[in-house]
Amino acid sequence: MSFANAAEWLHALGDLPLERIVFYPWPGTATEADLLRFVERDKRLCELIDGTLVEKSPGLYEAIIAANLAAFLNRFVLTRKSGAVAGPNCTLRMASTGRIRLPDVCFIAAERLPKTREPVSTLAPDLAVEVLSETNTRLEMDQKLNEYFRSGTRLAWIVDPPTRTVEIYHAPDKPIRVLKETDQLDGEHVLPGFSVPVADLFQNVPPT
Repeated sequence: MSFANAAEWLHALGDLPLERIVFYPWPGTATEADLLRFVERDKRLCELIDGTLVEKSPGLYEAIIAANLAAFLNRFVLTRKSGAVAGPNCTLRMASTGRIRLPDVCFIAAERLPKTREPVSTLAPDLAVEVLSETNTRLEMDQKLNEYFRSGTRLAWIVDPPTRTVEIYHAPDKPIRVLKETDQLDGEHVLPGFSVPVADLFQNVPPT
């Protein structure tokens, strides 16, 4: 992929802040092995976008929200043996683009779990969850939603800590609804029977 200038390149990555772009390996030359070294050895959560490593930048409270949600989902899923819940170091290759994404929380149905252990699975989660941080951009999230759904995701939630809301997506366009703290978040067609108050996701997270 070639670009006429740096602005075009940055736009293709999602108009990301430069501090999130890893310059070693040089952008455009990074491999899956580089990604795994960052994630597994250095404990730096990075996504691989067209040969460029892009660091995720969750803060303390974003991590608490993700952990709260993962705990609620895991409790529900384990009792029903319906699949697996994974956290932000889950490296998934999107079939639609070849990019490697690390959703903050995800659910994969039991029948879709890989039968063999692979460092990076070509697999879109049934449910993908992103908890927004200050450095996430709208274009970045639009790209992720597009990749998730084109690769097989059936439901996506975007959690916004400052507004304490959850956007619900069935496709990579506009959310079908936006839940507030007074609402219930449910698993719909992907996790039927799952429900949690939106307010419970923000336990131990002070309002901004």
